[in-house]
Amino acid sequence: MDPKPQLNSDDNVSSPAQPVAFKDRLLSLILYSELATVTVFLVLLSTTISLIAPRFLNVYNIATITRQMAFVGLASLGQMICMIGGTIDLTVGANAGFAGIVASLIMTKMPIDPYLAMAMGVGLGALIGFINGTLVTRLKLEPFIATLSMSFIIQGAILVVTRGWAILQLPQKILWLGQGTVGPIPVPTLFLLGCAALLSFLLTRTYIGRHIFAMGGNQEAAILVGIRVERLKTFLYVISGSLSALSGVLMAARLASGQPTIGQTWLLPSFTAPVLGGAARSGGVGSTLGTLLGSAIMGVIQNGVVLSGMSVYWENVVVGATLVLAIFLDSLRARARQR
Repeated sequence: MDPKPQLNSDDNVSSPAQPVAFKDRLLSLILYSELATVTVFLVLLSTTISLIAPRFLNVYNIATITRQMAFVGLASLGQMICMIGGTIDLTVGANAGFAGIVASLIMTKMPIDPYLAMAMGVGLGALIGFINGTLVTRLKLEPFIATLSMSFIIQGAILVVTRGWAILQLPQKILWLGQGTVGPIPVPTLFLLGCAALLSFLLTRTYIGRHIFAMGGNQEAAILVGIRVERLKTFLYVISGSLSALSGVLMAARLASGQPTIGQTWLLPSFTAPVLGGAARSGGVGSTLGTLLGSAIMGVIQNGVVLSGMSVYWENVVVGATLVLAIFLDSLRARARQR
């Protein structure tokens, strides 16, 4: 009978657990804790700016930030739902400007109630969104090309209508929508939170929301299970157009005039905010809360540039650098999902 082999102290019955690499931990954090990551980034950014400019944390300045972020935030929500569905809308800024101009013209040149004029401006944005959806789904144009072309058309229409001049003397009764507050909360911020709540309900509590995520995750599979992709994608553009137009008419009320420059700088932040908040460029991933946090970061950056005494020309540099960071984080998330 063979002797039973002896185990040396150096022998291992089972291999010990390998230490998790820091890179893997970072990828796991970014993949599964997008909201935590963007929240930490927002806190660190705010803390840094408050050390440079102590006025940053006073109540008036915080209200100013929330008011300013509301306008781009509404456009970002529209961009977010398009990204979740696997598409993109480059008309958000131009759409906002055109809606603000048209609503201002109607309420100053026609005997129409100003609130109805603002609603007509939002309706115009929805119509532009429908046109975008038609170009993408019926004419089979690439979303980038279709919406970029529409953006140039709209911007040209703004200049044709206004000849570069602002539309002044808006009725006083609608100015509170852009300038007023309800308690300590600016009215535009309430619009932003209300629209975010509605979108969150749509995305998380309805079959339409499930179809949007499914379409963005795998369009071919969505078609095979019977989802009407073309109609749904057009619906996304209508939502995006409506939200962009709403932000434009609110900005007109804020400025007490229809300015042809409304929305000209909103495209880049509207794309950066959802990506910072966890939305995937490839589609199928995103949240309203993440987009709100991303919009807050954009607002803090804009405000911080002013308070820190930097030239306003640096704002686009900082926003562009933030977009690079957002895309890098999105790339890390995509790489982690493939593991």
